[in-house]
Amino acid sequence: MFRRKQHRDTFEVMMNLFLTGQGQPLPQLATVKSPSAVSRFLNQYDWNARTIIRIMRQHALDEFERFRRVPYRHQQRLELIVDMTSLPKEGTFEQLAPWIHHFNGVSGVHLVVLYLCHGSRRFPWSFLVWRGKGQPSPADLALRMLARLPDELVKRHSRVPLVLADAGFCSKAFIAGVVQLGLDLSVTIPGNRVTAEGRPIRQATRQRQSITLPGLPDLQLWLYWIWLSSVPDNFRLSRSWS
Repeated sequence: MFRRKQHRDTFEVMMNLFLTGQGQPLPQLATVKSPSAVSRFLNQYDWNARTIIRIMRQHALDEFERFRRVPYRHQQRLELIVDMTSLPKEGTFEQLAPWIHHFNGVSGVHLVVLYLCHGSRRFPWSFLVWRGKGQPSPADLALRMLARLPDELVKRHSRVPLVLADAGFCSKAFIAGVVQLGLDLSVTIPGNRVTAEGRPIRQATRQRQSITLPGLPDLQLWLYWIWLSSVPDNFRLSRSWS
């Protein structure tokens, strides 16, 4: 009757709630399964996920097109935010086994997500599942999503879109890949990384300092930082200051 063990387990919990005879078979009274899991079991989904994604993307494109028509002096830059999001999972999930891995202290499904941000408008655009070591890295997945962006987002803007990423995406391959796509970049970089001259990043003495990285001698980057008490060595690299 049930193809997945967790569905059968949830059904048994529901039957136990009914058979206790207390007249209150409410999800919040379950002790073995979470109330949300019991509640979701009763949901019926008759919509097509691909259709929903296409509708949301077209809505995002329409919104960005409307904002793009404002005078140039009032235009805000399109920001492309890439991030790693982890969905913790406990227990055994046979059908999710290829997707569940341990990353940054979290065991579960790890997604690389691409957001579009334009002024006060922010939309989740796409995501890819990281499938573990030996498979494409989070930076590789992020580049793949950036390369698939439609021309009306990337090439029809009067200002070059800016890619924002944290230190998990500061590899040389990612930086070079973003530049090759014709995009600007601002990415966090650890203070112990060294410049092409062999000096650690944390030894920088002034903002907007021009540096080059090993393996990227022809790419001029600009270093800046902000002070956060909870995040030491919070340096960022930018391809452009415009």
